Amino acid sequence: MVVVAFGKQKKQDMIGAVTSVNVEDLKIPSSNLTTALAGQISGVIAYQRSGEPGADNADFFIRGVTTFGYKKDPLILIDGVEVTTTDLARLQPDDIASFSILKDATATSLYGARGANGVVLITTKEGKEGRINVTARVENSVSSPTRNVELADPVTYMKLGNEAVLTRNPLGALPYAQSKIDNTIAGANAAVYPATDWQGIMFKKYAVNQRANLNASGGGKVARYYLAGTFNQDNGVLKVDGRNNFNSNVNLKTYSLRSNININMTKTTEVVVRLAGTFDDYNGPIDGGTQVYNQVMHTNPVLFLLTLSLTLPTRT
Repeated sequence: MVVVAFGKQKKQDMIGAVTSVNVEDLKIPSSNLTTALAGQISGVIAYQRSGEPGADNADFFIRGVTTFGYKKDPLILIDGVEVTTTDLARLQPDDIASFSILKDATATSLYGARGANGVVLITTKEGKEGRINVTARVENSVSSPTRNVELADPVTYMKLGNEAVLTRNPLGALPYAQSKIDNTIAGANAAVYPATDWQGIMFKKYAVNQRANLNASGGGKVARYYLAGTFNQDNGVLKVDGRNNFNSNVNLKTYSLRSNININMTKTTEVVVRLAGTFDDYNGPIDGGTQVYNQVMHTNPVLFLLTLSLTLPTRT
């Protein structure tokens, strides 16, 4: 069975291109569901612009961009309700019953212009008649940068800085004296001739994250239920000085609750109630981890020596 605009059909009866995704394939070591789409669906292009917790939603295309400058995002429906990419990102794979994608012109005939870029159709789990069924999943994961930008060493940095000036003006004033370069090479008096590795000082090699999901389902002939709660803990890779009495690293806690209730009012009437909420608790640098990274990449490594505890302004 696949979900269509106003109901369900057998897949063999469908005339449009419908791709069904195995929900188990979406259970990857990530708290963001959109990152799990990459490589799972033929014809769908997904990529991340950032790995920072809370800002790591993946952009994905189902049919490409129909018009230059037009909204490229597909139509996303969870239990028949249109939601944003962020809502999709916060959805838990444990709560998904089916995941389908409409990729061809049939989506436009069913959903109008909003379906021109494809449609993502998701239905969440429902309770089934029978004894209570409780499922729990707890996992830890380690995240690290796939690749870091390699910077020139401090001596090469100064030589290239002088070369950049001379290339434009052979008589220009050099930013770094030859004596400073020679003393930095010799390692003389680090306080006067510093060579600071800002990446090593500011960033850790990896971060450890935690995820937990607990759900229960069951019911009888009159009412059936599916209840779920999820907790995700995602951390950044900023180092925290042990002398600080607070954590200035990126720290994102996400709490998700879902309640799906089906009640048979009569033999021909069923009442369906869907309640869901996601709550984010974010602590981190005021400008975000991306801005801190940009500052590190643009900070002069030979200007001064870091000798004091570094404290980043944070926001909650």
